[in-house]
Amino acid sequence: MQLHSIAIGICAFLQFLGAEKAILAIIFGILALREIKEKELNGKYLAIAGIILGIIYIILLIIILPYII
Repeated sequence: MQLHSIAIGICAFLQFLGAEKAILAIIFGILALREIKEKELNGKYLAIAGIILGIIYIILLIIILPYII
């Protein structure tokens, strides 16, 4: 799950897939963190990186979007 989060976060950040994928990166990251905490797995930082990339993309989109339209 953490690999899904980071991969989707990177793709959204590079604007290959768009804002909806940034939201998915955040959701998958949160789900991965819960799973990692429950089962004591590795990959915590990958999940956090996916969440951060998704949030950064959405913030940049909110800042830049008014200038595009």
